[in-house]
Amino acid sequence: MILKDWATEERVMQLAAGLDLEVVKDSSPDVELGIVRHVTWRVVEGLILEYAVDSRSRTSFLAVGGSPAEGVREIERSIEKNLEPWTLRELLSAVDRVSGAGDLTQALLRAGVGSPHDFDKRFFKRIKAAFGHPDPRVRYAGLWATAYSRWSEFRDLIAEMAESDDVDDLRRDARVILRYYAEGREG
Repeated sequence: MILKDWATEERVMQLAAGLDLEVVKDSSPDVELGIVRHVTWRVVEGLILEYAVDSRSRTSFLAVGGSPAEGVREIERSIEKNLEPWTLRELLSAVDRVSGAGDLTQALLRAGVGSPHDFDKRFFKRIKAAFGHPDPRVRYAGLWATAYSRWSEFRDLIAEMAESDDVDDLRRDARVILRYYAEGREG
């Protein structure tokens, strides 16, 4: 769940404290992945809440994982009520309605981070379109959006960029992302 104000760390920490969650990880930055803050809490045995701030996409997000499923949903409802994250519809709409490469870049990265875990044609279509954009900043955003969603359906697009994009940095980044895919880091 992507938070609308990426600097909401204090509110996230208050929510976690209010739920009396146990911190199990509070890591230092991961420069390669662009993560500048990553905190994991145990909600109950087998159920975790993660918070991360990502510098590349300029987003902060929360993820809930584990079981029981009703526990996951309960935490998600609490986050939705208290922090009002972007909805999937809002993420898609933002990509569709922006003008200018800078705004499109931000919207694509945010959509990549906030895309569903399982393949979604709506997100795929928008991210795929970025690969053919004339502005390299937009292609960059599309490429990195695939790193967040990690759907195997993107593999051929990434491989093509790694071989033929006219920007050296994009070809290099595409090779890095392909390596993550090859190492089994797909979603």
